[in-house]
Amino acid sequence: MRNTKYCVNNFCLYDYRGVEERLSDMEAKGWRLEKAGPSLWKYRRAEPARVRYAVTYSDSASWFNPGPTEQQQSLEELCAAAGWEKVCDWFQMQIFSTEDPAAVPLETDEALRLEGIHRSMKRNFIPVNIIGLFLLLFVARSFFLALFTGDLYGMVRNNATLFAASISVPAVCFQVYLLSNYFLWRRRSRRSIEDGGTCLPVGRAYRRAGLVMWGLVTLFAAAYILSELSGGGGGSALYFVLYMSLFYLLVFLVRRTTALLRGMKVSKTANMAGTLIVDFVLAFALIGGLTYTALNHDWFSGGSGSGETYEYQNREWDVSPRRDFPLTLAELTGERYDHISREVRDRGSLFVSERNYWEIALLGDGPKTRSLSYTLYETKYPVLQESMLEDLLEDDPVRFRGMTMFTWHYLPEDPAPWGAEAAWRRHIDEDPEDTWILVWPGRAVEIRFGSPTEAQMAIAAARLKPEA
Repeated sequence: MRNTKYCVNNFCLYDYRGVEERLSDMEAKGWRLEKAGPSLWKYRRAEPARVRYAVTYSDSASWFNPGPTEQQQSLEELCAAAGWEKVCDWFQMQIFSTEDPAAVPLETDEALRLEGIHRSMKRNFIPVNIIGLFLLLFVARSFFLALFTGDLYGMVRNNATLFAASISVPAVCFQVYLLSNYFLWRRRSRRSIEDGGTCLPVGRAYRRAGLVMWGLVTLFAAAYILSELSGGGGGSALYFVLYMSLFYLLVFLVRRTTALLRGMKVSKTANMAGTLIVDFVLAFALIGGLTYTALNHDWFSGGSGSGETYEYQNREWDVSPRRDFPLTLAELTGERYDHISREVRDRGSLFVSERNYWEIALLGDGPKTRSLSYTLYETKYPVLQESMLEDLLEDDPVRFRGMTMFTWHYLPEDPAPWGAEAAWRRHIDEDPEDTWILVWPGRAVEIRFGSPTEAQMAIAAARLKPEA
């Protein structure tokens, strides 16, 4: 039989009534609160008893204090004289209990209680939630920018953007709800006190909203991982899983550092400085190390070659080049190449498929080479294809030290040689480049290949256009 158990804490700091009621109910079931952590509360098995709990607040309390402050000590002495025993604290919340049904309540002046709660909220809850809100807005900035500009393709062009928005947008709404709910509760409680009443109950909506938020985060995280795995983004999925695992490890280690320094009776200032240093070093080592590894091993590209390679003319070539290319150099030119390298990169999202094919071949014995690359963009939604084309055809200025050196832009061309509905050619200012964008219903193709003849254009169109 277990003698201890941990429960997830889903209370808000100002929900003192909810905490008192929950702890009394747990005591009646034989579980006594032993420690209130930031996320988990630890209970120890005890004889079922009728125990009253009371919550008060001390704005001088802090996780970084080496021990109780003078204010906390005075509070404990006053409460002990009234028959209340200190159980533990949770941030600025001080939790007491008594088995004496006649013990005097700790708080008798509701106006002072409300002001004490507000001072404590300003020390912890309000600044943390405001910072969290701005961080979430930063994460979701691409989504809100795309929403503001009407760039539908910008919102769904890749799974990272899509699911970051899917998670952060509800999280932003949740943070706004937390802050507004507190200030609304405070205003209504002040009115109640002015009318001779007490602070109002917080209710259970807050706790339900928290559970719903965690459920959404879990759901979207799982959906992101599955979508990346199904779309060939195993590296991105691995990075996400490892990042989240290391993030929670970082939080755990930082909290343990704070607790260790607190146990060593280090001053509050020294504890905060030490915790901050450990946080920075661990974040650099864990998260920075993971990111460096991912970039160094090209986890995010979604690219995959043909497997085994060999070296010739100081380059690597495929022993068995991939055969899943819709269009190859040999088909386009009618020539035979003895040394070939091919690679495919998958991007896109659940709503847009983006697959890039890249091939390079050695001409004769070298050293000259010939290359071909093209990207297939596919979507089932016409409105999304329109937005996608706007994004692909948008002017792209190249700047250096604030000055525009040149601009890439697309000009329309006759689509008939390509057998497409529409065609554009990329230019650097007024000079044409060998890059085209071709459009069919449900598909757009960006292709780069020398200066193709009309016959080669026809071959490319036959291979790259969607099946009827």
